[in-house]
Amino acid sequence: MSLPRRLARRVRLAHVAAIRARLVRPLDGRQGSVAGRRPLRVLLIGSGPVVGWGVGSHDLALPGAVARSLAAATDRGAVVDVVPHPSAGVRKLHRMLHAADIDRYDAVVLSAAVADALRFAEPHAWGTQLHRLLTDAHRRGPRIVLWLGAQPIRSIRPYDTPSGRLADAHADLLNAVARATCHDTGSLFVPLAAPPRVGGRRHRTPGDYLFWARQIVDALAPALQECAAQRAVPTPQSAARVGAIERLKLSRRGGDARLEGIVGTAKRTLGTEIAMFTVLDDAREWPLASTGSVLESIPIEQSACIHTIQTPDGMVVLNAVEDERFAGNALVAGPAGLRYYAGYPVEAPDGTRIGALCVFGRAPRERADGEADLDVLRELALLAQRELWRWEPTAEV
Repeated sequence: MSLPRRLARRVRLAHVAAIRARLVRPLDGRQGSVAGRRPLRVLLIGSGPVVGWGVGSHDLALPGAVARSLAAATDRGAVVDVVPHPSAGVRKLHRMLHAADIDRYDAVVLSAAVADALRFAEPHAWGTQLHRLLTDAHRRGPRIVLWLGAQPIRSIRPYDTPSGRLADAHADLLNAVARATCHDTGSLFVPLAAPPRVGGRRHRTPGDYLFWARQIVDALAPALQECAAQRAVPTPQSAARVGAIERLKLSRRGGDARLEGIVGTAKRTLGTEIAMFTVLDDAREWPLASTGSVLESIPIEQSACIHTIQTPDGMVVLNAVEDERFAGNALVAGPAGLRYYAGYPVEAPDGTRIGALCVFGRAPRERADGEADLDVLRELALLAQRELWRWEPTAEV
């Protein structure tokens, strides 16, 4: 590359960095979710639209919009995690993908086209890097990998300039390369359109992200419906739980008013004697928050929640004396006389299932009651999970 072109490129990149520095982006928990049965799991990773430029919450940005659109399209729950980076191109995105635990997702959505279009990445070399990225994503994780094509660059307000025409044309070149590469690797390709412009000068609005989410879900939902039922739930490993618990410092926490409130809501709403938010390491289970119980901890062999965290969508035990897993348990056969249990898994930010929101009752229940209780627990477990994630040490990608 000649010296004038290198200088021009540096000027463009400095301009891009200055624009980004002025923009709002989400700083809250990196997830959007809609409670529902058999939830679908999607990971958004990269730069561009997945970052959430212009809004202050991921629930208002692409994760929340995709979760709501996907739930509406499939009549299932949806959990959409996001790993954003403000400037990741294909090479950086490949490193990010290696650091992510992607095999627990039904689909991965990759985004780096806008960043590389603004860098004027050389199309042939870029296509080779993209091919490696998509091939590796398929090899390491989900059956469904989706690449987001760059939206028209001049639809991004700061780049609606005469020089933006050059980036727009280059984005079209990269999109053509990406379309062919996705075809070769069996990946989905979604070229994002420009959202309709409305009054005001906001960089992006929640409506823009909903507009994009519908385009993504139109491609994603049919493929997910076909493939998600085949995905096995990863068996939680005790070492991973111990590591996640240590990162969150859960063994040294307790008395959190928000978690206590969620647990109290579970007990009152479901009409049970006991409700807990339990945590499980490699040897014991203990309540991080509880109501109606004085138990401090139990051996993991006596835990009902160890079974719950291995289920795809929670667990209900209608009558414990009729279940061979629990009939001899001291909490069932002993003075406590527990009969009914319902629980829903709770995950650490890295996806490790570390515990459950659960309730216990002294009277058996009917199957229909158990299913209704699980619907309530699912909603409350997601709230508890969001509170838990506030304790994750912050780290830059």
